[in-house]
Amino acid sequence: MEFKATSSVNLLVTIILLFVTSFVLARPNTIVESVPAPYSHFEDYQVQKCASKIGETCGNSIFHYIFGAGKHVSKECCTILLKVGEKCHDLLTTVTIRLEHFPKQQAKDIRRKNDKAWKLCKKYGQISN
Repeated sequence: MEFKATSSVNLLVTIILLFVTSFVLARPNTIVESVPAPYSHFEDYQVQKCASKIGETCGNSIFHYIFGAGKHVSKECCTILLKVGEKCHDLLTTVTIRLEHFPKQQAKDIRRKNDKAWKLCKKYGQISN
């Protein structure tokens, strides 16, 4: 089971890096300073550790709630999120914002949604809008 979670996390990190690379290459006029700073090895380790604790299914559910149009996070996923902790939750969101290089206002909105997800999971044990 741990191998599957690790390979899923590695796949997710690879997909995100490919997305970022293609995004940057598709915008040749992008100023070099606007490219996100690369991960440090410690940060990469922390991201993988946090993502593997949340798991692929719950990670996708939480990701779609924060970054997309998702409206539900199950009790099981909220329980896992709370067990993993707010620091991991915030780290995964922060790294995704940085990697995908969201505009300032959109990043601010995403951080609000991140905080809302944490508070709803903590208060109700699930999210169902």
